[in-house]
Amino acid sequence: MADLGTKIRRRVHRQFKHVFLIRHARQAWLREVFRCQKEIAASNPHPHYPRAYRGEEIFYWLHIAKWIYEQRDHDHARKCLDIGCAYGTLALYCRRVLGCQTYCTDLIPNYMNPSLAASNGFVFRVNNIELDPFPWKTSFDLILLTELIEHFNFHPVPTLEKIRGLLAPGGRLYISTPDALRWGREGHYPTYRSMPLPTRDTPYVDRHVCLYDEAEVREIVDAAGLRVVTWDYSPGVEERHLNMVIARVGDGERAPDSGR
Repeated sequence: MADLGTKIRRRVHRQFKHVFLIRHARQAWLREVFRCQKEIAASNPHPHYPRAYRGEEIFYWLHIAKWIYEQRDHDHARKCLDIGCAYGTLALYCRRVLGCQTYCTDLIPNYMNPSLAASNGFVFRVNNIELDPFPWKTSFDLILLTELIEHFNFHPVPTLEKIRGLLAPGGRLYISTPDALRWGREGHYPTYRSMPLPTRDTPYVDRHVCLYDEAEVREIVDAAGLRVVTWDYSPGVEERHLNMVIARVGDGERAPDSGR
């Protein structure tokens, strides 16, 4: 059971979420998130979306949505990729805010509603980013990897190297993931260093396999030839999540994202 300090912290988180939504409801980026959620909810999505996920998801990647909106005049993103797109909120958000061609992949096919994908011109494929060949021969100006690296079954660096190869020059990778300093070391592996390299000989599981703190995300990002541009904490539902903007090592600097 959670100790008293954890219970108090989680209560503060719940209060913060209500205050945040009230204070920022008129901001353009948040209104656009809500419009995207409304469209998804009207598309007869997987029942978990209206029942729970719709009210939770923004607190996982709150800063990412804000950063994308703030950088819209600098990004000029023509192609966006959402890896592990789930119900498609951020994919739809990027389509609306940036006007980009949007590609989506997920290991689970029944989260993304086909009618939503068709009506917004999404190019969708079922794909395991860790094990499968990537389905398109193109590069992307913006890649989303939200709430996914904690589900990686294998050592994350080879997959991040694969993703680095998908980034166009000057492109950005956006990552969100639960912060292990608050969530604890739940999952099968206490550290990513214990994880095996990608192989089809290991049965794949869909759960939290390994959690990361900020220093560990920096380690795997650096090892993959990437760099953290900026980062911040998003409140999450009960505990905080890391939000990061990442670029390829050697790419020229652009207008800075706001954040830490």
